Amino acid sequence: MNFCSWLLFVVVVPLIGCLPRSRNYFTAMTFNIWQSGINVENGLVKIAKHISHVYPDIVALQEVESPSVIRQLVELLGPRWHGITDDNASYPDTGILTRHLIINDSVRITSRGIGARILLPVFNRTVHIYSLHLDYRSYGPYAANNKLVSYATQIMAGERNIDGNGRFENMREFILDDGFRKALEKSDYEPLIVCGDFNAPSHLDWTEETKHIHGGWAFEWPATKMLQEEAMMTDSFRKLHPNPLLKPGNTWSTVEKTTSSGWSWTIPEPQDRIDFIFYKSPLLEPVYSYTYEGRDVVWPKPYHWHNDYPSDHFAVVTTFNVY
Repeated sequence: MNFCSWLLFVVVVPLIGCLPRSRNYFTAMTFNIWQSGINVENGLVKIAKHISHVYPDIVALQEVESPSVIRQLVELLGPRWHGITDDNASYPDTGILTRHLIINDSVRITSRGIGARILLPVFNRTVHIYSLHLDYRSYGPYAANNKLVSYATQIMAGERNIDGNGRFENMREFILDDGFRKALEKSDYEPLIVCGDFNAPSHLDWTEETKHIHGGWAFEWPATKMLQEEAMMTDSFRKLHPNPLLKPGNTWSTVEKTTSSGWSWTIPEPQDRIDFIFYKSPLLEPVYSYTYEGRDVVWPKPYHWHNDYPSDHFAVVTTFNVY
C-alpha cells in the first residue's frame, strides 16, 4: 500500500465511523453488480464481501443475471440475510437483499424493477423500497459530448425513445404504477425509498454552472426530474452535497475511464452520477451519503479482471436517521 492509499484510509475511515452506533440509524445501498460479477475473478464472492463491509440494512441490486444469483449471495452473506428477485424471469435484472424481514405479500414486480415492504424490528417500523434499472440504450451523455449534436431535442430523443422504451417512458410507467402510488400515499408513516441505476444523469447536476464539464450543455434529465417533481421524492446524495462542482458523486464509472469501443483506449468516457437513492417521508433524514468502491485500487479496463471491487459502477450508500 503506497502513501496515497494510507492517506485515503486515514481520512475516509474516521468519516464513515463518525456516526454513533444508534438504533435510530438505517442504511440503504444501491449496487449495480456488473453482470453478477462475471467480469472479475471470483465476482460473486467479492460482491458479498463488499456488501458485508458496508453492512447496510437493505441493498438494491441491478444486473442480477438469474434468480440463482440472489440465492448464492444470500448463502455467501450468511443466515441473517434474505433476498428477493423475479424468480420467474430468466433475466430478473433487479433484486433486493436485506438483513431484515421481507413481508412476502408486499413484493411487487414492475417492468423495470422490484419493490417490497421490509420490517425493521429495532424501529418497530416498515419501509417500502424499490430497486430500479432503467433502459441503457441511447445513453444521453454520449449525445451531449458529440460535437455534431446541436439541439437539446436530439439528446431528449434518447430519453423519450421513439420505440416507447426510453428512460422517460420507464420512469413514467413506474410513477403511474398502482403499487408505487399506494406507497407514496403511505409515505408519511411508512418511509419510501427508490434506488437504482437510472442510466442517465441528474437534472440537479447538469446546470448552467456545470455545463463546462458536460460538453457545454445544461440539461434537465427527465428521470430524476420526474421522480423529484411528480413523486415529490428527494435525492439523498444531492440533499447532503448540494454543489455538484464540489461533490460530483460520479458513479459511472470505476473501470470505464476511456471508451472500450476502439481507439486503443485513448478517448475519454463521460463520467456521471447515474446511480441514486431517493426517499420520501418525514420520518427519514439523510445524515451521510457517499459513493463506494472499496479500499483497494480499482484498475480500469482492460486491466480489471483481478480487481477486488467487482463492479463498473460505484455503489451509493446513504444512512438515514429514522424518527
